[in-house]
Amino acid sequence: MADGEAPYASIGTDLFARAMQCFAPYESEPKVAVGVSGGPDSMALLLLLDAWARSRGGSVLALTVDHGLRADSAEEARQVAAWAHARGIANETLSWVGDKPASAIQSAARDARYALLAQACAAHGILNLAVAHHADDQAETVLFRRDRDSGQAGLAGMPASRSLGAVRLIRPLLGWSKPALIATCNAHGQRFIDDPSNRSGRFARTELRRRLADETGQRAALLGEAATAAGRRAESDAALARLLGRIAEIRPYGVVMLDRSGWADAEVELRRAALAASLRCVGGGAYAPDRDAILRLESRLLDDGFAGVSLGGCIVRGWRDGILFCREPKRAAPPVVLADGQWRRWDNRFLLRIDQGFRQEKPVTVGVLGARSYAALKRGMDINLPSIVGTGLPAVRSGDRLIAVPSVGWAESGDRTVEQRYLPLWSLSSETFTVVYAGPDIMSA
Repeated sequence: MADGEAPYASIGTDLFARAMQCFAPYESEPKVAVGVSGGPDSMALLLLLDAWARSRGGSVLALTVDHGLRADSAEEARQVAAWAHARGIANETLSWVGDKPASAIQSAARDARYALLAQACAAHGILNLAVAHHADDQAETVLFRRDRDSGQAGLAGMPASRSLGAVRLIRPLLGWSKPALIATCNAHGQRFIDDPSNRSGRFARTELRRRLADETGQRAALLGEAATAAGRRAESDAALARLLGRIAEIRPYGVVMLDRSGWADAEVELRRAALAASLRCVGGGAYAPDRDAILRLESRLLDDGFAGVSLGGCIVRGWRDGILFCREPKRAAPPVVLADGQWRRWDNRFLLRIDQGFRQEKPVTVGVLGARSYAALKRGMDINLPSIVGTGLPAVRSGDRLIAVPSVGWAESGDRTVEQRYLPLWSLSSETFTVVYAGPDIMSA
């Protein structure tokens, strides 16, 4: 544990309220979730959001993800829960279970964290999830992307808000540096956890922090660069949303269709952005394929002889008069167990739950339907889907027995025992809407 010292002023409630106003409107009694690791950043955010929500008749829910990557992670999660409890703040610990990858561990942990947080918010009917990224994080992000020549979109850094399935992710602290957050914890008498991975030389971010600390003035220059690039990105995002509104169709069985002629006639950069957005939405990855891969796909799509390609966890092919993006079945997530009456996310795209009280002798899971099962299903039903789409549909099984394929309205019992919603973790276009109702039948305007 560390108390920390910083010659910075703490963040006042009025200033923080102004930052939160940027994400308005909210419910009349706002309920906000906060991703809390126990470090000074997230603890400061928890304190500020708790005061903000209480003053409006609302509340916060502290969500802590235990990745199980360090020996102390479980104890740290318990400490966060104790701190939250002492302040009368509801808390829940989420565990990342299953095998962990041997490489790219931070990327995998980030994806797992966001998936768990989004699931928890959906389960509690919470619209907004706040995370504690701050100005220093933003500067590191811009430097990291500049080193990798990621283009203007990358140089805009992290957006202040974005969609995360049925939840809106917000970053209220991007205007403050880490010392101000430490000062805020100190002003409230709040201890915090000093994460040793922040000082370790194991991860690339650590080197970026050293560079920013050693080069006076670079942080301010990077943030200015990010603000300029963000303005350009907002303009591009708006243009992309207009294009997608004309040429794109999202279908509830998990595919995106682009009108081929409308796509081909679009401005070249928007044409490429539409491909990247479609791949990310359908593939469920944190990032779209790199620019070179997008350029190769564009070139092949403009060729009359295009037969199809696998990219970004998707199959891209022509279908009727459009360009079809569907999940590559062999790249889909492994089966997950459907708990009694609980919504579960599968493959970063679907939410499913079985009726409360529905009983089976063996565990009920959701996974890929598969070619053989789809062929058998198609023989008994009037289904007009490409085989590659049907093969990848979510299938609910009890043990090895198929009991429901909600996408096509089939259930073994004939009853609707499984509910399914198509809610991709990454929206097709950037966030240009306000969530107005949280629940399985999410509505946006």
